[in-house]
Amino acid sequence: MKHLNKVLAGLAAFLIALTLLVWFMPARLALPLMQSRIHGLRFDQLDGTLWQGRAGQVSASDGTPLGSLSWTLSRRALLGDVQLGLDLRQPQLQWQAQMHRLSDTQEDWRDVTLHADMALLGVQPLLNGQPQGQFDLHVAQAVLQGRWPMQVEASGAWSKAAVRTAQGVVPLGNLLLSIHGEAGVLKASLDDDGSGPLQTAGRLSLSPLGWDLHLSMKPRRDDPALLHWLRGFGAPTADGSVQLRYRGGLAQFNSGTENP
Repeated sequence: MKHLNKVLAGLAAFLIALTLLVWFMPARLALPLMQSRIHGLRFDQLDGTLWQGRAGQVSASDGTPLGSLSWTLSRRALLGDVQLGLDLRQPQLQWQAQMHRLSDTQEDWRDVTLHADMALLGVQPLLNGQPQGQFDLHVAQAVLQGRWPMQVEASGAWSKAAVRTAQGVVPLGNLLLSIHGEAGVLKASLDDDGSGPLQTAGRLSLSPLGWDLHLSMKPRRDDPALLHWLRGFGAPTADGSVQLRYRGGLAQFNSGTENP
């Protein structure tokens, strides 16, 4: 009996020690154990715990530095209820988000905010230059199913939008973005604020089956640099606007599809 009591006491002490270790697990010990779940990301200068910690530097799998990251993870994750808060920061980009995992394949993201210097994107062939200005995005809610947004409500703004080209910086004004998604089908609009040098109206429909984009751009004044940049997308119509229409997936086979 004394031997059994010693075994039980030892087992209880081990379980208590294990519980304390998990409850206060240091981040520098926890993250290496989660390599299969963090998609090749590298975390350096770790501080805090698995539940509330910070990495002074996070790098992508190719070594690209992403910035510093702070996080909070509810201890309810021990019961399978994962609730995670993230805050990523670097000089040109700040991103915050709250995530609740609903199932193994479904996640609910809320209060997602992004503030980015558009120059961070570098030269973009689709824009015929390097974007300039500030981009702010707020996602009130996005439900992801297998990483595809099944439901989303978001709005954004590209402030002091411009494109740096070989001919100089082309100002575009302030552009406003709105995104709404239901049942895996996303509808987005991109419009200017009505006072900039470029009248812009864009509509995008996107689903796993295909996408359909219609973008109309028309200069509000005679700006040689802006006109030269616009002609890079195609010839202007009779009213001076440049009309772009791109389709992919099943949408490209439906010639009767109306503008989204």
